[in-house]
Amino acid sequence: MSKEYKINFMDKEHKDFYKDKMEILKQYKKADAYYRSLIYTLGICSTTRNNFEKIFNMQKGEININSINNAFQTETSKKVTRLAFSMWNNCMYDSEEDIENGKMSKEYNIGEIFSCSYAPYFFESIKIRYPEYTKDIKKNCEKIDNSYINNETANVDNLLTKNNNLIKDIYDEKAKEIERKRFGKPI
Repeated sequence: MSKEYKINFMDKEHKDFYKDKMEILKQYKKADAYYRSLIYTLGICSTTRNNFEKIFNMQKGEININSINNAFQTETSKKVTRLAFSMWNNCMYDSEEDIENGKMSKEYNIGEIFSCSYAPYFFESIKIRYPEYTKDIKKNCEKIDNSYINNETANVDNLLTKNNNLIKDIYDEKAKEIERKRFGKPI
């Protein structure tokens, strides 16, 4: 991720957690987008921050898939964990047993994960994990907005022109009708 990119954090604890874990990752020489997004994502929620070592082994670079079902997990912290796992290795399972049985969890559905107050920070996680696809997102949004505005302006202009032509036609028709009544002859 480029140095000019400013990461938005949930709170001071989130930022401190991220910085601390990044220092450790630098020692292991493992600070790529996978690690950064996983650390950032698991740092969003105090539950996942406090149980980080139960969820992820930094030294081995391994997620603990079974941690989804640990007692410490809340419904919201499970969403955080699932997003982190999904971005780590496209995980769609809630346990080793589910992997063995090929049972994918519907809880990895984007609608399930993003339906919580952490959604703005989830977008940030995606930007960290996929910088090559999201680096120009603001510029692209501005282009889309300008394109939309230009299209809408053109649509309004077209409507005004059509309305003006319709009004003119109606006016001309009324004028002809008045002239016919007045002079008794068609014009």
